[in-house]
Amino acid sequence: MVQTEDIVAEDNEKVLPRAPKGVPDGNYKLIGWSIDTTGRRLIDEICQIAAYSTTSQFSQHIMPFSDLNVGSRRRHNLRIINIGRYRMLKNLKTNKFVKTKSEISALTDFLTWLEANRGDAKDGVILVYHEFRKTSPAMLLEALRRYSLIERFSQVVKGFANGFNIASVQCKNTTKSFSLRVMSRMLLNKEDDFGNAIDRAQAAFEVVVHLGQAEKTDVNDTNANNNNEGHISSFISKFVNPVSAEEEEIANFKVLLERQNTFRPVFGALMKATLPERRHASHLRRLLAENNIDYAKLQSAYESSAKDGIEGILKNEVPNAKEKDLTELLEILDCFFDPEKKAIQPKPRFFANQNRNPRSRTQSNNNKENGEVNGNNNSTEGSVNTSSSETTPRTVENGIVEQSQPSETVVQ
Repeated sequence: MVQTEDIVAEDNEKVLPRAPKGVPDGNYKLIGWSIDTTGRRLIDEICQIAAYSTTSQFSQHIMPFSDLNVGSRRRHNLRIINIGRYRMLKNLKTNKFVKTKSEISALTDFLTWLEANRGDAKDGVILVYHEFRKTSPAMLLEALRRYSLIERFSQVVKGFANGFNIASVQCKNTTKSFSLRVMSRMLLNKEDDFGNAIDRAQAAFEVVVHLGQAEKTDVNDTNANNNNEGHISSFISKFVNPVSAEEEEIANFKVLLERQNTFRPVFGALMKATLPERRHASHLRRLLAENNIDYAKLQSAYESSAKDGIEGILKNEVPNAKEKDLTELLEILDCFFDPEKKAIQPKPRFFANQNRNPRSRTQSNNNKENGEVNGNNNSTEGSVNTSSSETTPRTVENGIVEQSQPSETVVQ
C-alpha cells in the first residue's frame, strides 16, 4: 500500500484513493500523456490524445461520433459543428477548425510514436497523467480494445502513474490541494488553464520529474533529466499501476455498473430530478451496488420478511453508510415494494419567478392616463388655491390689517 491517508479534494471532501499495485524497479521511460473526451463516462469517446517526453511530443485530434457535453466543451474549448453532411471540430478559443482523424488512425499513430520514443528502456514505458478522479486509463484501454490493440499496447507500456497520488504523498505537509494547476504554480511557477491535452501532458510530466528529483534542478534541462532518470524511475515505480491491474479494475467496474443498473426501477424517478437529487440518488444506489446488493436480493428479502428483511440487509451488509443514508434507503425501498404505499417522488421544481406576473401594457397605459388626469386636477386645484391666496387684506394707515367683509344684499 502506497497511500494510507485520506486525500482532501478541492471541495474539502475526503476520499480514500485506491492504491496502485506498483511495479519492480527497472529501466523505464517516462512519458506524460493526457486526453480530451466527450464526457467522463466509460462509454464516452476520445477527441484528443497527447503525449510529451523530453525529446518529442505527440498531439492528435479525433472526430468522435457523439457531441461533447456542456462540461467537456467548457473544459476543452472544443465543439462539434455540423454543416450539412459534414462534421468538424472547432476550437472555441482560436475560433478555428482543427484537423482530425478517425479513432483507429489516431490510436495507431499514438502506438507508433510510443514505440519510436521508447528508446533503450528495455522494461517499457510508464505513462504519467494527473487526475483526481481516475478516468483516462480506462477510457484509453476501452478505445484500444475496440480495435484489438491491447496486446500491442501492453508490449510497449508497462503501466500508468497518477501524478495526483504522488503529489498527495510528497506534498501532504505543505498544501491541501493537489490539482495540476496548484502543483504547476507551486513547483514550476507556471500559470495555465490547461484546456489543451498537450499542456496537461507536459505539466504532468514536469511535476513528477520535479517531485522525483532529490534536489531542485531545472526541469527543462535535458542533461539533468537524463542523469536523474534512473532515480526517478525507481522513485515512481511504487506508484505505477500495471496495465493488467487496470484491465481488472475495468472488469470489476463493469460488473458494478450492471448491478447498479438493476435498481433503475427504484431510482428511475429520482434520476430525472434536479442535479442535487440525482447526485444523492446515485450515491445511495452506489452504496447498495458496492456491497454486492442487487434488486433481486432486496425483492426476495421483502417477499420473505417485508420491511424487516430489507432493514436487516441494510444494517448487516452496508457498513460504510451513514445512519441518515440507511434510513432514507429503507424508506425508499419500503415505499417501492409495498403496493399500499406511494413510491418516493422527487420534489417539484420551483422557479423563483414562476408566480411573478409582469404588468400588462394596458394596465401601464391606464396608470399613465390616471396619472395625467390626477396631474391636471392637481394643477387646477393649485391654480384655484393660488388665486384665492393672492387676495390680500387691505392695510389701513394705523397698520392694523382688516379683512374685507362680504357685501350684504338688501332685499326690499
